[in-house]
Amino acid sequence: MSNLRQLCTGWKMYSGDNQDLLAPNGDESQQPANLSDPSYPQWCPGRQDLYTELSPSYSLANVGGQWIRKGLIYPYVANTAVYLCPADTSSLPVAGTQYPHVRSMSMNTWLSPIKPWNNTTTVVSYYTEASLIKPGPANLWVFIDENPVGINDGSFVCLPGSPNWIDCPASYHNTAGGMVFGDGHAEIHKWRDGTVLQGFAAKVMANGGYGNPNFIQVPPAQSPPTDLNWLQSVSTIFVN
Repeated sequence: MSNLRQLCTGWKMYSGDNQDLLAPNGDESQQPANLSDPSYPQWCPGRQDLYTELSPSYSLANVGGQWIRKGLIYPYVANTAVYLCPADTSSLPVAGTQYPHVRSMSMNTWLSPIKPWNNTTTVVSYYTEASLIKPGPANLWVFIDENPVGINDGSFVCLPGSPNWIDCPASYHNTAGGMVFGDGHAEIHKWRDGTVLQGFAAKVMANGGYGNPNFIQVPPAQSPPTDLNWLQSVSTIFVN
C-alpha cells in the first residue's frame, strides 16, 4: 500500500509542476527503442515481458531499474523499489534463466494516454488533474497491481462495456491486489472472479506466454461479472 501511495504522490507532484498536465502513459507501441532514445516520454517506459529490458537474477543490478529512472515521475519518487510490490516475486523465464521483474504496478490507460487504446473514443481520456472531476478523483484509480503473467508495458487497459478482461489485476495478496485512486487513497481489493485468480494467467500462457503477446482477452468466470463491472466503473466514464 505504501508503494502505491508513493507512486501516486509522485504522479500528483509531476502534475503540480507541469501546469496540471498528467504524466503521459504509453502502451507497447509507444515505447523508446532503447535507454538513450528520447521518444515517447512517459510516466514509466520499458516492458516487463522483454528480457532485453531486464537482467538475470545473478546480476548485481537490474537494467530494468534504468528504465524506471527514465520515467517522468521518477524524480519525485526517487526509489526504484517503490515500483515493485514486495509480494510480487515473479520473474520472466528465458532459456532456463530467471529475469526478475522490477515493476509490478501499471497505470490506468485512460490517464493521459499518448494514444488512446485501440483508438477508443467512446470513453473519456483524462489529460489534466482538474478533468478528473467526473467521476471524481476518489472514484478513479491511478495505479494497480497487475498480474505478473500478463504485465508488459506500464499501461493497464480496462474498458467499460467490454465483456472481457483485457489486462488483469494481480491477486497475490491472498486473492486480493492493491490499487490507489486519484485522491491518494489506497486499498487492497478482494477479487473473487476465477479469471482473475487463475483463468487469465492460464489462458495467456497457453496462447503466447508472458506479456500476452497475442493480446488474448479472457471472459470473466463470474456471473454476473461483479469484479469486471466494478473495475470498469472506476476506470473512466462514457463520453456523453
